[in-house]
Amino acid sequence: MAARGSGGLLLCMGLLLAMPALAATPTDRSECAASADKPDVGFAACNRIIDDANVSVAERVKAFKNRGRGSFNSRDYDRAIVDYGEAIKLSPKDAWAFAHRCEAYESKEDHDAAVADCTEAIKIDPNYGWAYNNRGVAYYGLHEYDAALADHTEAIGINSRDAWAYARRGMAWTEKGEFDQAVADLTEAVTIDPKYAFGFGQRGQALFRKRLITKKGGWEPAIADYSEAIKLDSSLLWLYSSRGVAYSNNRQYDLAVPDCSEVIRREPENSVGYNCGGVAYEGLKDYSRAIAYYGQSISINPRNGVAYWNRGNAYTALRKIDDAIRDYDQAIAINPKDFNALNSRGKAYVAKGDSSRAVSDFTQAIQFDPSYVEAYDNRGLSYEVLGRRAEAIADFRKAQSIDPADQVSKQQLRVLGF
Repeated sequence: MAARGSGGLLLCMGLLLAMPALAATPTDRSECAASADKPDVGFAACNRIIDDANVSVAERVKAFKNRGRGSFNSRDYDRAIVDYGEAIKLSPKDAWAFAHRCEAYESKEDHDAAVADCTEAIKIDPNYGWAYNNRGVAYYGLHEYDAALADHTEAIGINSRDAWAYARRGMAWTEKGEFDQAVADLTEAVTIDPKYAFGFGQRGQALFRKRLITKKGGWEPAIADYSEAIKLDSSLLWLYSSRGVAYSNNRQYDLAVPDCSEVIRREPENSVGYNCGGVAYEGLKDYSRAIAYYGQSISINPRNGVAYWNRGNAYTALRKIDDAIRDYDQAIAINPKDFNALNSRGKAYVAKGDSSRAVSDFTQAIQFDPSYVEAYDNRGLSYEVLGRRAEAIADFRKAQSIDPADQVSKQQLRVLGF
């Protein structure tokens, strides 16, 4: 009797194992389609579609894409990449899948893989503006700003009302030091979408950099844009840190410290928040505390070139020139086109009495930002030390042509008899 019972159990188990997976239902299809917003429900529905041997290849592709989108929105980029990859295996000419895998790679800062996937999407569909924009973002991450500009321009050509494309092109112009063009593009973005917090914030960045590099305008326009963006979307923490740094540059340290502290309070591992705090304390001439904050920022994100540059400036204020140069070296290694760090390293070499190396750095800074008045002035001063009078005069004249109100070039030309 016992043997008969055991055999019956094995027979039942065999029948259960032989049963096919439950067939996907119309409800599964609708829930899977909504998995981008409701992954907890949608994933199970997508799984049932993928496991159903009777569904078409097209339905299975759609399920992989939907599940991938849900993973992406949950910030599980690796899982999203796998699902988009499965969709591509089943449908090798699916531009959408390539463009979205591109986006997932870019979210992992795998810029080269992102470029490759978006390039494939564009080959499949040359009018896919979203793919151009995503490839532009990847090129931006690689510091290939001309390529980014070209891609966002293509996207704008496809859709002249693409606020995101204008904003991203504006960001590329900012990195090239073409601040007026940046502001124009970002103004277009917020004109198309007056509630575009990201666009206002990035216009604030362009205005901030314009004031920082060219000395033109004030800090107030940047602060106003950051404040408007915060009103529209207070969840964007980078707006607080950006406004905090702008407050510091406007010597409003009592307003800067709370903004920076708000970032750190919400995200204790936010490297930008510590960088922001470092700038505020540096403005208060508490250089040791500033250096500690920059160090914390760097420990959280060793690729934070701005924090290295800022810490280098704090070391310079303490006359620790060799320490400053090491930090500027790191900033430049992270971004070889960082004209701020190149200009600062040039000034550090001046402090060491090495005018020749200083000229090399100022020249590179000018190469990456041809409107950098301070770099022309600094190179002109170094040329004077080296006895290269004609080249010094040319630099001071160039600085005056860019900014007639620049006092350094005006004074030096007067000293040189002009």
